[in-house]
Amino acid sequence: MDEFFDVMVLFYSASAQVTRDFWPYWKKTVERFRALKIDTLKIGRYDLSRNQLPDSLELDSLPSIVMFPARDKSPPHKMFHGKAKVRPIMLWAQEVASIKFEFPNDTPHLDDEQRKAYLVQIKERDERVGAERAKKKAERIAKLKEEEDNQKAAGSQSPQTDKLTGHDEL
Repeated sequence: MDEFFDVMVLFYSASAQVTRDFWPYWKKTVERFRALKIDTLKIGRYDLSRNQLPDSLELDSLPSIVMFPARDKSPPHKMFHGKAKVRPIMLWAQEVASIKFEFPNDTPHLDDEQRKAYLVQIKERDERVGAERAKKKAERIAKLKEEEDNQKAAGSQSPQTDKLTGHDEL
């Protein structure tokens, strides 16, 4: 392995269903790193149905993603234990890489077109949620006002107590 780069490797078994389910996310992760031109990180894969697991490595399950830092590929290795989706994998790689790199924005898993659509969706959701919250707030205020009015009306119908003497006024 190259000593001048961080190396992120997917260890998998091609015959396992869980690998087939995960594969689109891994493929998209690799595509996004390439598109973002993160050149300090090399990405690879290692099929354990065709190759033996290196002696220096212990894996809990398959598929597993392991980061081998630049200049020191010896154990202990950094293992990914997050949600097996593109964004969490990319953010994990950024966090554990020994050669630091930056993403251009907070959605590195999305290309420009997808990001624009995402931002429109977020704006629409925020507007909808804001309108729903405003409506619920107005309903709560109206209900409180109605309860207050009912209490005032009930208070004006009951006999008044003279505050000084404690006797009912007739």
